[in-house]
Amino acid sequence: MKTLSLKTIYTLLICTVIFFGCSKDNNGDSSGSGDEFLTAKVEGTAFNSNSLTVAASLNGNILLIQGSENDGKAIRLNIVNYTGPGTFTTGDNLSNVNSANYITVTPVASWSSSFNLGSGTIKITSEADGAVEGTFTFTGYNAQDNTNKNVTEGKFKAILQ
Repeated sequence: MKTLSLKTIYTLLICTVIFFGCSKDNNGDSSGSGDEFLTAKVEGTAFNSNSLTVAASLNGNILLIQGSENDGKAIRLNIVNYTGPGTFTTGDNLSNVNSANYITVTPVASWSSSFNLGSGTIKITSEADGAVEGTFTFTGYNAQDNTNKNVTEGKFKAILQ
């Protein structure tokens, strides 16, 4: 009887280890694992998009990364002539078409760092397994009301579509 109990305990222990120790393999599926994010501070206030609203696309040599909050606020990053991980600037001269934008829907407005307006840095730290990761910071300019917004501590991880 005592031997049967030990066999039962060992069997349960092995089943538990197998059940909790194995993870699902996505076999290269890049449909999203739920750990995508885009976060930042806008004028010191937290901006947090969830995994459902974060996207990245690479069309030719243009990389677009975007995340939005439930209230419609969004951050959008564009890198032109993208060839892989590196550091990219925005807003430093008229010939630089990279851009970083903070967008609101109430009120409808956009603060941009592009061409020679605002200034910013987008750093792509990794492009692997169908995902792109990095950091960013920028000062966006709104031409309608001549205001600036500082976007700091930006981080992202997004699945390339």
